[in-house]
Amino acid sequence: MATITLISDLGVDNHHLARFRHKLKKEMPGTDFELITASVSRHDVVEAAYVLDDILLDFEPDTIHIVDIESDMQQFGPALVARVHNQWVIAANNGLLSLLRHGLDAVFQDTEGLSEKGGTFTLLNTFLPLALRLNLKGSAGMKKAAEIMEKAGLTPVITENAIRGTIIYVDSFGNAVSNITREDLERAAAKRKMSIRLNRFNRLHSIADHYASVQLGEANCVWTNHNYLQVSIYHGDASRLLGLEKGKMITVEFE
Repeated sequence: MATITLISDLGVDNHHLARFRHKLKKEMPGTDFELITASVSRHDVVEAAYVLDDILLDFEPDTIHIVDIESDMQQFGPALVARVHNQWVIAANNGLLSLLRHGLDAVFQDTEGLSEKGGTFTLLNTFLPLALRLNLKGSAGMKKAAEIMEKAGLTPVITENAIRGTIIYVDSFGNAVSNITREDLERAAAKRKMSIRLNRFNRLHSIADHYASVQLGEANCVWTNHNYLQVSIYHGDASRLLGLEKGKMITVEFE
C-alpha cells in the first residue's frame, strides 16, 4: 500500500484539502495519506524544507512526499520528482530541493505535460497525477532534470569564539528552532564553556536533555530529534516571550 504525505501552506481550514483527499481516495483506493502540515508560513520554502528534512527518516522506502509550496508552474517550469533517502519528493523547481540536508540521489522532471495543466491548483492538477504515476511506474520513462534552482539557505556564521544562528522554525508550542546543528556547535566549541545569548537580556549556559530540566516558566535549550538547537520555555511560549520569531538571531559564545 502506497503512502503519500503532504506539506503545504494551504491552511488547515482550506476546503481544497478535502478536494485533494477525496480525489486521492478515488484515484488510489487504500492509499495511506498523512497530512504532515498545511500550516507552513505562506510561500516559505526554507520552512517547508526544514519540515521535510525533519520527517524523512521516519517514513518507509518509496513513500511519496508532495510539497505544495510556491508551486506556480508558469513561474518555475515543469514540476520536479526527486529520489531522496529511498523515497520520492514532488515539488516545484523553486529551490526547495537544494535546501535538503539529505542528499538527492536523482532528480527528474515532468515530461508528460502535467505541469501545464496545473493552472491555479497545482496540487490537484499536477502533483497528484505525478504521485499516481510514481505509484504505478516509478521513474521509468522520466527525463532527468536539466537544471535545479539553487536557493541560498540560512547557514550559521561561525567564528573563532562564537556561532551566530537564525530561528528558522517555530512550532505550535512556541518552541524556536535555530539553524545551529549539534555537529557545528561541538566542533566550534572544542569543549570550551559556552553562553547562549537569546536576546539583550537573556542568556543560557547549557543545553538540557529534556524540557523538564527547568522549573515551570523557565527557558532552556534542547536538541531536536535531528540535532538542531531549540529554545524552549517549559510550559511557555519561547518565541513570543523571548522575542524569538522566525528570522531572529541567537548567538552561542565560547570562553
